[in-house]
Amino acid sequence: MDLFDELESLAVAAVYEGPGEDDDSPDANKGTIKMWQDRFGYLYEEAVAIIRIAQNATKPSTSTQQVILSPVQARTVYLVKLDGPISTPQRVQIAANLATIPESHHGSSGGGDSVFCKVDGRAKIAIENWLSKQSEHLFRPLFIPVRMAYKELSSQSLYPTLGKDTTLPQFRPQDPHLLSASPSFGRTQNEFPVWYFFYGTLASVPNICTLLSLSGDGIPILYDASVRGGKMDSWGNGKYKALVNGSEESYVKGSAYQVMSEEHEDALRKYETDAYEVGKLVEICD
Repeated sequence: MDLFDELESLAVAAVYEGPGEDDDSPDANKGTIKMWQDRFGYLYEEAVAIIRIAQNATKPSTSTQQVILSPVQARTVYLVKLDGPISTPQRVQIAANLATIPESHHGSSGGGDSVFCKVDGRAKIAIENWLSKQSEHLFRPLFIPVRMAYKELSSQSLYPTLGKDTTLPQFRPQDPHLLSASPSFGRTQNEFPVWYFFYGTLASVPNICTLLSLSGDGIPILYDASVRGGKMDSWGNGKYKALVNGSEESYVKGSAYQVMSEEHEDALRKYETDAYEVGKLVEICD
C-alpha cells in the first residue's frame, strides 16, 4: 500500500468511525487519533484537526437560503418549467412541500412545447432550497413571473373580506358545535360563475369585451351596484384607483358583472396585474 492509499484509508476511518465513550474529543475516536500520531508523527491536537477536516468535508450541507419575503413577494405567482429534477407536478409538490399536486399548464413557442406549474413566492424559495441540496444535479429552474391580481379566498374563514379585519375575535370562525347552522364564508376559491364588482376602467362594456374577447350574443351586462365596507383610494401619484378597506358603514358605487369561467377571471386578473388583490365582498346592492 502506497502513501496515498494509506492516507485515503485513514481519511475513510476518520469519517466513519464515531467517537469513543470516554473520548474527550467530540469529533474523533481516540484509536483513529493514535493511528495518525503513530504513522505520521502528528501531535494530538494536529491529528484531531486533520480528522475534523476530513469529517466536515463529507458532511452534507444543511444550509438553506434564508430569505424573508414581504407579503407581496410571498404571494407573487410564477410559472415554473417542468424540467430536470422537477420534471413532473408530483416532483414540484415534493420540492415545494405543497399539500396538493399543482396544476400543470401547457405552453408553446418557437422553441417547442413546454409544461409549467403555477407556484407562489414561498414555493419558489422552497424549490430553490430543495434543488440546492440535490448534489447530483446542477440545475437552475426557470421561473416566469405572472403579473396577475392575487387570489386566495379562504373556505374556512371570511378572509379576505372588504372592510373586515378577520384577525379580530368577532370575525373569526366559531366552533361549529356552538352554531345552529353551518357557517357561510362566502365564495370559495374555484367557484364559478361568480359576481365581480367593477369600478374605474373595468366598469365599461367595450373594455370588458376586448379583455374577454366577447362579441355577438356574448355582450356583457353590467348592473349598477354598490358595496359596503370599502372606500376609494389612489396610488401611482393619483393615476390609478383602488378599492380599499373602509368603515362598515361606507359604500362605494360601481358595477356588478357575473364572471362565468376561470379563463375569463384570469384575463381580468392579468389586466389588473399583481398590484391588486381579489377579495370577498360583504354585499353587492342594486
